[in-house]
Amino acid sequence: MAELEQVEIDRYRRELEHDVQHLLKKYCRIMSWEVPELDEQEAAKLILQALRAAIETADSST
Repeated sequence: MAELEQVEIDRYRRELEHDVQHLLKKYCRIMSWEVPELDEQEAAKLILQALRAAIETADSST
């Protein structure tokens, strides 16, 4: 059964990557409203850390 799930997620991998890029841009834009001199690379690191934490939280609740 796990093979079927792998095939299915492979179909969506590109879309997932696009969604993550969109989230990074979205939250960098939001952060730049409050932080005019935003370091986008540092902001991206912080956003990715927050996304990872959210994923871990969601994963532990399933």
